[in-house]
Amino acid sequence: MRALSGLSFVLYDMCNNSCMLFAGKYASLSRCTYCRHPRFRSNKKPFKQFHYLPFIPQVQALYSNTISAKTMRYRHDHHDDNTFREDGRISDVYDSVLYRNLRRSEWENVICIGLIPGPRKPKNFNSFMWVYSEELKHAARGVSTYDAEEDALFPLHIYAPLGSGDMPAVASAFSCTKNHNAKRPCRFCPIEAVPIKTQVRKKKKNPIHYVPMTRPPNYAPNSLDPGNLPTISHAEFVHRAKLVDHAPTVSDRNELSQLYGINTTPILASVPGVSFPYSFPFDFMHLLENLLKNYVKLISGDFKGLKGGRETYILPNKVWKEIGAATVAANATIPASFGRRIPNIAEDRTYFTAEAYLVWFTLYAPIILRNRFSRPKYYNHFMLLVGIINRCLAIVTTREERAALRRDILAWYAEYEQIFYQFTASRLPACLITVHAWLHVVDLIEQSGPLWGYWCWVMERYCSRLLRAVSSRKYPYASLNRRILETQSLLAIRNSFNLQDALPRYTVAHQSRTQESWEDEEKSQYSDLKLVGPSRILRLDEDKLDSLKKRIAVHIMTRNGVANRSLVLSSLPQKILQWSKIQIKDGDIVSSLHGDNRQEENQRTANFCQYELLVDALARNHDVAPVLDGKTFFGEVERIFLMQLSRNPKLNQPKDEIIILLDIHSCITHTEAHGFFEYERYGSREVVDGSALRAVVGRIRQGAGWTFVRRPGVFEHATYAYEDEDTLSDD
Repeated sequence: MRALSGLSFVLYDMCNNSCMLFAGKYASLSRCTYCRHPRFRSNKKPFKQFHYLPFIPQVQALYSNTISAKTMRYRHDHHDDNTFREDGRISDVYDSVLYRNLRRSEWENVICIGLIPGPRKPKNFNSFMWVYSEELKHAARGVSTYDAEEDALFPLHIYAPLGSGDMPAVASAFSCTKNHNAKRPCRFCPIEAVPIKTQVRKKKKNPIHYVPMTRPPNYAPNSLDPGNLPTISHAEFVHRAKLVDHAPTVSDRNELSQLYGINTTPILASVPGVSFPYSFPFDFMHLLENLLKNYVKLISGDFKGLKGGRETYILPNKVWKEIGAATVAANATIPASFGRRIPNIAEDRTYFTAEAYLVWFTLYAPIILRNRFSRPKYYNHFMLLVGIINRCLAIVTTREERAALRRDILAWYAEYEQIFYQFTASRLPACLITVHAWLHVVDLIEQSGPLWGYWCWVMERYCSRLLRAVSSRKYPYASLNRRILETQSLLAIRNSFNLQDALPRYTVAHQSRTQESWEDEEKSQYSDLKLVGPSRILRLDEDKLDSLKKRIAVHIMTRNGVANRSLVLSSLPQKILQWSKIQIKDGDIVSSLHGDNRQEENQRTANFCQYELLVDALARNHDVAPVLDGKTFFGEVERIFLMQLSRNPKLNQPKDEIIILLDIHSCITHTEAHGFFEYERYGSREVVDGSALRAVVGRIRQGAGWTFVRRPGVFEHATYAYEDEDTLSDD
């Protein structure tokens, strides 16, 4: 594998307690400068070694075959897509200020370069990052690489302008900052944190500092404007770090470190393309997880001993238990594609992940929390946060959308301090850095790119795959290093020899069976739809399908503009092909009631959908021309089928044609005060064209009725092309 992939570990000696790496300026040391543990055993062999896997040959391998080489040209082909747009559109990291500054001076592959063995956290991350920084500098200067797409050599320049991780990881490994408990804990702005004065008077060692925008009475006022926070530049960040490094005494160094929140100059500060602080933005996944976790604790009265104070936002235990039970019950009627099952949030949040909090907060809670709070303002504050989160997850944003998002974040933050902090010193624990960080979210989008471009979901999934390789309890890190080398070597071999189909990206326990499916690649009307099996033939001449046949006839009459019902019924085909599911490509899958006959324990329904039809707004006035407008409907999909229409001039059918039809049991819906669609009973059954399908929806029971759950930002597949009158004329 080494010969085929061209990959092998580069070994560096490290402290046995993982304090530091003996590399760079520490290469000649014989003992750890922190724990004084010797570097070598009595036989002159090192106690522990760090396995580094260079990334340059891994990137070069991606250019070695035409398929991945073409993919690697994505940046080259698309980095100017939005450059000259007047709306300030941001749709990728290449639209960020950080990337454009990098250009002036000069995804599904995950490349792992090493694992720092534990179990202790390093005390000198710079010594480990030295290896990475040296290769980055070499890569920035350029390395000759073969491009299979162009069949030529070219100078490959690699930059790493963005780094990601949770707040403690970024603070320790990349920016060398204190993060939480410094006097200036935010690496993006110069806000000064304040402690609770009673802790200072008690001479508590290292009192916790908090970051309210409006300080309590008897505190020095904060002069910063939350709507216009100044940014710490790269030069200022490095200058402060140098002041810490060159402090004359240990006491002065500690004092400056506590003041600026910087421990030392990060070694990556000298790497081309890296600019502090925006090269290492807040990771949105952990930002979400921390805020939502604490928000749930606040409204349940379980946050750092804080009670309601002057406000009454805390939900009583009885209400909270009802919320937990409603959450569990809702799982059965929420499609699995919306996210994993949510545990009882009132009883046990041990296994709540960032995904679970996000799904509960944005899909379940807006419906379940209605009319639960003592005052409407608490629910409105909650819903403002939900709207902010949904917009932060947008793939594309414009300048106007970001300006509106900034205004809403400022309004939400002001309400947050008023409701939970109440400008009281004893309630300062509500003003955490993870809450303050939301004031920088829009700046992160503009400076570093859209939030999805550097969140940690990819890294978390990669780490979960690595954990399966721990086969030795005594030497777990050796197992992990072997797994890293094997998987990255396989990836390099796949790319170098164009073996994407022959070699799996990861080993799999079983081969999934191929599903029966149907797609219409000729008809643009159905280009976004795919039918999924199993399928079976239905005979429309059977008595039990007589009502379905009549509904199909009504649809054809409306579709083709035919008034003779008997003629349509006699012209329908005797057989139709029924399918189990319909998939919106790169999107939702909707099941059908009669086509998907699986009976599984804990099965989750996915057969309710949102669809849109053109409705005559002036239908009651027969003396005027119809005015068609799109209207939203909801219903349960009972059947999905293909039907072959033969050429028939009498039916205004000019050619042979295959159409997708959905038999839907419609719901009689109404919109409640907060904009949710609700229903208590079904309406009539109707057959609609498959192109009307918009999205799969879930349901949550509320009293005697149901409320529909819709994912925000789903692709809108129902579109209407209004033809000009000239096109419809016979001329």
